[in-house]
Amino acid sequence: MTTLKFVPYSSAFDTGFWHELTRRKLDIYRLDSSDQAIFGYYSNDANDNMPALFNVDHQCFDEKNQNSYQQQQYSVNGTLKLVNTIEEFKAFDIDNALKSESTLLWNDFIHGQALVDPQKLNRFYLLIFADLKKYIYHYWFAFPTFLVPTSFNLLNPVQSIGDRFSTDEITTIANLLNSNQSHACCLHRQQSVISLKQAVEQLNDQPQSTADYLFIVNDPSTDPAHPGWPVRNLLTLLYHHLQSVEELNVICWRERFRDGQRYVKHSLYLQLKPESIRNLNGAVPPTAGWEKNERQRLGSRQVNLSTSMNPIHLAETAVGLNLKLMKWRLAPEIDLECLEQTRCLLLGAGTLGCNVARCLMGWGVKHITFVDNSRISYSNPVRQTLFTFQDSCENKPKAQTAADALKTIYPGIKSMGYDLTIPMPGHAVGDSTMEKVKDDVKLLQDLIRQHDVIFLLTDSRESRWLPTVIASVEQKIVMCCAVGFDSYVIIRHGVPTAESNASSTRYKNILSGDKLGCYFCNDVVAPGDSSVDRTLDQQCTVTRPGISMMASALSVELLVSILQHPLRGQCPALIRADLEESVPEAVSCLGIVPHTIRGFLGRYSTVLPTGEAFSQCVACSPIVRQAFQENGFSFLLKVFNELNYLEDLTGLRAMQLATDISEIIELSDDEEIQ
Repeated sequence: MTTLKFVPYSSAFDTGFWHELTRRKLDIYRLDSSDQAIFGYYSNDANDNMPALFNVDHQCFDEKNQNSYQQQQYSVNGTLKLVNTIEEFKAFDIDNALKSESTLLWNDFIHGQALVDPQKLNRFYLLIFADLKKYIYHYWFAFPTFLVPTSFNLLNPVQSIGDRFSTDEITTIANLLNSNQSHACCLHRQQSVISLKQAVEQLNDQPQSTADYLFIVNDPSTDPAHPGWPVRNLLTLLYHHLQSVEELNVICWRERFRDGQRYVKHSLYLQLKPESIRNLNGAVPPTAGWEKNERQRLGSRQVNLSTSMNPIHLAETAVGLNLKLMKWRLAPEIDLECLEQTRCLLLGAGTLGCNVARCLMGWGVKHITFVDNSRISYSNPVRQTLFTFQDSCENKPKAQTAADALKTIYPGIKSMGYDLTIPMPGHAVGDSTMEKVKDDVKLLQDLIRQHDVIFLLTDSRESRWLPTVIASVEQKIVMCCAVGFDSYVIIRHGVPTAESNASSTRYKNILSGDKLGCYFCNDVVAPGDSSVDRTLDQQCTVTRPGISMMASALSVELLVSILQHPLRGQCPALIRADLEESVPEAVSCLGIVPHTIRGFLGRYSTVLPTGEAFSQCVACSPIVRQAFQENGFSFLLKVFNELNYLEDLTGLRAMQLATDISEIIELSDDEEIQ
């Protein structure tokens, strides 16, 4: 008969635990070394080859947080012993501490409290000495379990439930357990969930009906043949309370989530022959449970956090953890390092700029630069989320204030602000301003060269022209975001190459990334001075408040999808996103990568059009790029000062003159075509 063996816990600390322990030691415990009640938790959803982790974090000191853990996380009560000297730590009576903790656990077993509340199946003891001068922490965990019976005998070898049950049976079991968050329970005839106490009472009344009872315990182990510590304690509990039962059926329940799907077939199925352990005369049986150290010997461990106890570092760890959890659980292919290293230039630090920056921070982007020439007014802070009322009172510059605000939110960010006026077509440049404009152009060109992604977030059409030209020449990723009263548009500009992309594809429904149009490709006129003769409502960006947040979030999400594609800025876009054809070339690990996102809040709809680059575009066409590369500032000066220069250069003017005006039909709102 095969003997069942078990996988012990492996302790794991969140860095925030040590920060909170330090705070409590200094502010609350001080020299008090009495026992403190804490709790930890284990999970049953670890990936293959992971140890059976037992976790403690910054919330473990407060009982109010004990029910705040997510699904698949099961809390365990324990005792913290925080001693004051290293000598006291080394001389600590570990046998007596384990016996004390085991007595609490055994009383819960023999009095049936663990049958009523399976959370009492486990306990732990944590001994710590904190050297707060060096931020070195010595610790030792104990997870008590009983050495009775001396062996757990299997009637049949351990199986996965995928080998033991049909798919329909597994689905039925999983559905029954969906609403049950208990550490352990029992299924009666695979039809209903009952408590451990009910199952024990019914089995003792009818010991021959063991086949009708299937005990379920959430198992932290990932070993394909050996369950974890909670299973061992459950079996000890059942062996103590069951009488004359010849067979015991147990599922060690394990879950895993991948791509939104739930997998449970790797859970273990055990068939055991119980052995009564009731004849102990009330004495606490022998116990074990002190964790081994890194050398796999009984002994304490230590952690040196002298470099990481800085709150700034703690914040960096926490931000990184949020993203790593996404990678570990939901999107294992995502490249977080790529996002962290991406340098983003935000042209515009207003409503869009503030919201884009916040979303970029959420994705772990650490290099964000703002460009804006305006100052904070009293109307700004309610919509521009990086500014405060005090900023408007002091009339601070937007760009630098936004950069400072990011550092206040997260000190690990690398952010700068530039008070810069972007030169624009139609805004004439005279002799008195010539040098200033030349310096502005040079600074803008340098900034674009130094960054990987350029966000066009300014509030006028013509202010987006020069950055589009420079970014096109420098082959940068450009994200253009514009908003109206109840609509928005997000466009990723194509990244042109020296030669047309000659690579072929067997898919007809995609447009290569170097052929995608820019913000100006749909225009048949050059941008001009839109600031002339504007009323108050035309001088301000008047939109529904939620529009900018929606557009900003989608802009960043689209950028992240671009960065996760192997071709990055040159990744192709689906021409018809609504077609069912699967086109792997146009998909990143986060989904499709559209060219344009247009949203209409009036009818709560979104469309994903794709447009090809216009050969006579005033911003990204080859003739404009060539003129800028060859003539530089002299070319720009003509664009700024000569009204029709761009239209003449690109041929738009000739196209307009060649149009037969008599063939254009103009309709009023009340007319229809018959």
